[in-house]
Amino acid sequence: MTHAGLDQPIQSTKDCVVYDAATGQVRHVHRVVTFVGGREPSEHEIEADALRAVGNLRTHHGDLLVLHLGGETIEPNRKYRVDPAKKVLISLS
Repeated sequence: MTHAGLDQPIQSTKDCVVYDAATGQVRHVHRVVTFVGGREPSEHEIEADALRAVGNLRTHHGDLLVLHLGGETIEPNRKYRVDPAKKVLISLS
């Protein structure tokens, strides 16, 4: 693993979750970090990458949706679900 780029300032961090539309169970957390001077991916590109990652896992069943989180932060070692009616992220731990 190289440490190149660790000194570069971050322009933005965008998170989204892929979740089961019926239960709200989070199937995948997807984070995109853009360094200063880098190209910002669109929400559509981020969503497509997140769904592709879930497809590669081959562990999903049912309809999946993507929730973009804006400025919210996913904390490590915490469990989350999405309220399917309100489309908001809920911390379970």
